[in-house]
Amino acid sequence: MDSSARRQNLKQVEHFLSQLEKRGRILVALAARLEREADTLDITAYRPFREEVDNFKALSLILTERLAKMESHSRKDELEINFHRLQVLMLRVVIKSSLKFFFVMSAKSVLPLGSKELFQSELRTLYEAERMLSDPRYESELDESARDDLELAKEILEEIIQHAPTLLNFGDRKPKRKKARKAS
Repeated sequence: MDSSARRQNLKQVEHFLSQLEKRGRILVALAARLEREADTLDITAYRPFREEVDNFKALSLILTERLAKMESHSRKDELEINFHRLQVLMLRVVIKSSLKFFFVMSAKSVLPLGSKELFQSELRTLYEAERMLSDPRYESELDESARDDLELAKEILEEIIQHAPTLLNFGDRKPKRKKARKAS
């Protein structure tokens, strides 16, 4: 990669890292709101937090790719440390907020249609978080309580999924055929 391309990539990494920090602040604010209002929230109030987690993850994928292209730049280590710090922040926020929200949802006797699909998606996110926790880069920065919280969140979520209603699926129904009448 020539020096012009390296400078361009560095600018992109710095820009995406700045955007990731912004997303991290938004996540923290949304998580704080969930924490404060968890007992009064319904399932739809979780959606903005969930969408911001997805935005954070998408931006993280882009940033991972850009960091890999940096080769031996003098600032690569510094930028990677900042990136990993933000990943740890996201993991902590997701685990803590998910645990609180799932605990509240598990106490509800009735959940809306489509809850099962939403919670199945959340379960995939928790398994991704578990995979990240086993990564040596994050392992040392997250204590055992984060792992315990993650396990508890998964258990609660699996229980919720068993009782949550699914979306109605009208596509599986086969139309009934009318019997042909005999002409008399």
